[in-house]
Amino acid sequence: MNSRPFTILLVSPDRSLLRRLSKFLEVFGYDVRQATNDQQALAAAQAARPDYFILDASHGDPVDLQIGRQIRRIWPRGYTFALLLTEKPEVADVTAGLEAGFDDFLVAPVVFGELLARLRAGARVIEFERRLGDQAGLEPITGLPDRESLAAQIAARSQGAKGPIGWLALVDLDYFFRVADQHGRPAAQALLREAAQLIQSRLPPSALAASLADDRVAVLLPREGSEAAVAWADGTLAALAAHPFVTAEQPTPLTASCGVTEVLAGESIDPVLVRAGRSLQLAKASGRNCVATSQEVERETEAWAAYAADGKLFQTTAARDVMQPCPLLLHLDETVDQASDLLQLTGMTVAPVVDGEGKLVGTASLDRLAAARLRGDSKARESGSVRLVRHVMSPEVTRFEEGTHLSRLLEFFTGESAPLAVIVRDRRPRGIVTCQGLATLNEKLATGHFYPAKSRSNTSEDLLVPELALAE
Repeated sequence: MNSRPFTILLVSPDRSLLRRLSKFLEVFGYDVRQATNDQQALAAAQAARPDYFILDASHGDPVDLQIGRQIRRIWPRGYTFALLLTEKPEVADVTAGLEAGFDDFLVAPVVFGELLARLRAGARVIEFERRLGDQAGLEPITGLPDRESLAAQIAARSQGAKGPIGWLALVDLDYFFRVADQHGRPAAQALLREAAQLIQSRLPPSALAASLADDRVAVLLPREGSEAAVAWADGTLAALAAHPFVTAEQPTPLTASCGVTEVLAGESIDPVLVRAGRSLQLAKASGRNCVATSQEVERETEAWAAYAADGKLFQTTAARDVMQPCPLLLHLDETVDQASDLLQLTGMTVAPVVDGEGKLVGTASLDRLAAARLRGDSKARESGSVRLVRHVMSPEVTRFEEGTHLSRLLEFFTGESAPLAVIVRDRRPRGIVTCQGLATLNEKLATGHFYPAKSRSNTSEDLLVPELALAE
């Protein structure tokens, strides 16, 4: 069991008291959270279960003593030790506090040494309640047996047995987290309890349903063959999908996914749950609301290995599928100024050059166009300038038909130092392929891949998103 600091939720309208107590308790290793009213206290408790709850009733204003019970209802599993801080505890005050579920009392102003002693005594109570819950063997939210009870049942069935002793079905409610997000944790727990009861109502004789964690229920089914186990799982998923679940007077449709695996005599619970978990993941990857078995996991693994072997994944990929479409084509008779401006506007560094019939005759790079402009020998087209794209373009360009196989492109860029190749159809350019562009196909995309290095600006230029191969 992982050790962690005890958490304390302090509730007081006195902000100075909150700061002072927090600093003191943090020095002694406690994880402290603060709230000034009941609403904040409930929000903090919903975010994470507090081990201790200290309510300040010493300020003279009325307080709701039932807040402690409300916090405990949020987290029925695990015990929250409640302390009430009062100025002059009268018999009636003590009685009211005890009836409201408070475990102990502190007198204001707080004596720090006494506070530490009360917290240490409370830690023993918290540990006692934890051990008591473990011995009960029931998960408090669903009322089903817990993981330890399931492990004990597997061990008991293994006594004197050989070979398979049954089947384990791991049921997981699909996207169940949305219920807590929309309606709160108590509503989600109530819905989970109702779903667990439905699953338990469908158990065949000698089967056991156990609650694992969050929204998962493991069902140990008798040894009746895989067909019977899958049939039970299919029927249970159908029953869950058809059940009229309601949350906050609103219909809440629920579906579930299920992984089924065989349980062998002598196995511990851990490898069984691992296999069932893999089957469950296959069911989720298949669209959820379905059942998958360990045998299907093995078949799927073998099928994928065969499907992906020796480059088969890309055996139908052609140049047209991986090229970057040409957003701009330059004409032979464009002026250097015109061509350079067009490339800068589109963010391109090179563009195909075509003749009057639209057929590829070369490429023009921004570098060569810019160099020509710097020499000062490019004038407007109508002024009779003879410095055109045809004069600065590169006529030597590698071209591939759009149906060329991907492997041929990879072979070309592996053995050549050419920066790009133009993909054509009927000698007309359709797109560009670069070595860097092909390399990026293997990269994992992240949401920040296209974030610009420079600061953003509210201009049309900021809307130009670079090609993936050029985004750094």
